[in-house]
Order: sequence, then C-alpha cells, then structure tokens
Amino acid sequence: MSAPTGAPTAEQAAGRWGRVPLSRRSRIVVAIAALATAVVAAVATMVLLGSSRPLYTASATVALVPAPGLTADQQSNAWKDITNGRATSVAVVVLRQTQWLTAAAQAAGTTPDRIEVDVAPGTASATGLNTALIDIGASAPSPSGAEAAVASIIQQAGPAINTTAGGYAVQVADSPDGTAVPTPKPRNEILIIVLLAGAGVGGGLAWTRMRRREAQARAAA
Repeated sequence: MSAPTGAPTAEQAAGRWGRVPLSRRSRIVVAIAALATAVVAAVATMVLLGSSRPLYTASATVALVPAPGLTADQQSNAWKDITNGRATSVAVVVLRQTQWLTAAAQAAGTTPDRIEVDVAPGTASATGLNTALIDIGASAPSPSGAEAAVASIIQQAGPAINTTAGGYAVQVADSPDGTAVPTPKPRNEILIIVLLAGAGVGGGLAWTRMRRREAQARAAA
C-alpha cells in the first residue's frame, strides 16, 4: 500500500526530527558503543606496542677544534669561527646528512630505516676547552648497534667537516661506548589519543544510527 497523501517519508521525518534530542535509551546505547570502541582500540594498540621491537639510544659529544698543522693566524681565525658558532653550524649540518646512514646501519647490523639520528649543538663545555660541543644521538634495535651507529657517523663525518667547514677537526669528548639505554615509548600519550579517537568514532556512528532509527519510528507512529 502507498503512504497516505501528505504523510512524511522516512527521509523527511529524519530531517524534521534531526534536532530532537535522543531518548534516554538511545543515549545509553551511544555511550556503550563509544566506550566499547575505545576499549577495543586501546587493547589493540597495547598489543601492537607490546609486539613492536624495542629501540636503544646511544649518545656521544664531539668537540670542534682547529685542525692540526694550521699557522698561528689560521688557528686564531678558526677559534673565532668556533666561538661565534659559524663553524659549529656547518658541522651540525654535515653530521645530519643522510649519506652516513648506510654505513651506520651496517655497523649496527640493521637497515637504514631502523636508524634514527639526532644532532644538536652542545650546551656545556664538558672538556674545559675553549671549543664548541656537538651532541650526537642514534637509535638502533640493539645497545651495541646504537653505539656503533654513533661511532660510525663520527668517523665518516669528521673528514667531511674538515673539507666543508675548512680547517677544523672533530675530537670525541664523550665516547658512545656504554651509553645505550632503552628508548622510552610514548605509551600513555598514544593510548589517550586512541581512546579519544575510538570513543569519537564509535559514539558518532552509534549516534547517527540511533537518531535515524528514532526518526523513522516517529514517522511511522
């Protein structure tokens, strides 16, 4: 049988009742759906985090100093560039080049995509010398691998720094040996994001479905 003339369709009813608050029962269903989705998403995330391979981070500090064999005037100019930070900036750029990753990964016994490198100007003169320090860190799947990766980067980049910056040498102030520690995973932050996203998706889908169902029920009444 066809609907009586003038009777609203389900789509029209949905539009008419779209702004009407959901019933108490529907709100409970939406809340349960949001909670269930959030819990499932959080559990799945915890399983993935637990099954992921750990990373270890090692660190070292190098000092930028004038290269051997410079004249007195050349050494004086080199110290000026080191003091004002120009030479250090160039050295940091060289150390950050991705071309060192292949050899670093080989030294670490892994692939380049498993190596993460961080290079930053040092903040303290631990050596007591009038020089600029640079902090180098690398992450790898094993403690010895992370330490080997840092040592490899220093060994490779040293000659390039001398060539690029001109008249400088890299001295190891703090060796990477024995510095590897487990890299902490941002577990709490990830779980909070997953819980909120899961609740939003699950609750939103349930709210849309319950609103449409109530609108259709009102149209049929």
